[in-house]
Amino acid sequence: MPLAVGVKFRRHGPLNYYAPPPDEELAPGCRVLAETARGPEIGEVVMGATQLAPELLPKRLEPVIRRATEEDLQQRQAMDERLPAAMAAARELVARRDLPVKVARGEINFEGSRILFDLTAERQTAYQDLARELAAELRCRVEIRQIGARDEARIQDGYGPCGRRLCCSSWLKEFVPVTIKMAKEQGLPLNPTRLNGMCGKLKCCLQYENEQYVEVKRRLPRPGQEIRLEQGSGVVAEVDVVREQVLVTMTESGTVMAVPAAEMEVEPSPGGRRRGRRSGPPREPEG
Repeated sequence: MPLAVGVKFRRHGPLNYYAPPPDEELAPGCRVLAETARGPEIGEVVMGATQLAPELLPKRLEPVIRRATEEDLQQRQAMDERLPAAMAAARELVARRDLPVKVARGEINFEGSRILFDLTAERQTAYQDLARELAAELRCRVEIRQIGARDEARIQDGYGPCGRRLCCSSWLKEFVPVTIKMAKEQGLPLNPTRLNGMCGKLKCCLQYENEQYVEVKRRLPRPGQEIRLEQGSGVVAEVDVVREQVLVTMTESGTVMAVPAAEMEVEPSPGGRRRGRRSGPPREPEG
């Protein structure tokens, strides 16, 4: 299996694989110069030389150009120092043209010949004229990419109501669809101030445990469903997914019993609804 090192060019960017130099060991944390689709760039080694299966690697494994020299790092710093002025020029031009967009981030390449601006907007917008004007003012090639609200929150960074750093800016690499159905499955109050994150969209964490909630609820009867226990029949008053139990109101006595899912068999009844059967006596509800 071929040897490869893992390099990242941005903190939240993808992991890129390169062939390590034959006569030098690149440990995690090393800065290297490597070829990218946008030309040579300085990246950080996050995975030392490791044997990987060919199917995990690109068809052509490009070699690392070299370990970054002091001159390379100084050039990278000089390019980064140009960025605030470029960002200011882009924001001034957007304001002058009265465009309903926001300049979220700018990236300048290692050679200083190209700048990429990330813009956010409520709707899809054409930016050809804006890119041409910026290119003429900044005297370099300008690319504009429209990003969404989640990407903007990742760039801004911050802390969520849980007290932890935002998932999108700390460890989450890809966004997955999050729907209001996930909140309903988990029995959460449908309050936007509780369900929305910094980005104004539904919190990404709503999908972390959604599969487990769906699986547990699939094994439990629904509220309002009649079930039969050894002590008699009753109606499901509430489903407690976290404790994996249902609260059953007994028909004759009116008492509420907690029936664990592990002790209940759920099967279709002749009327089309599911009937629960239990091997032991029901328990009083907890709490």
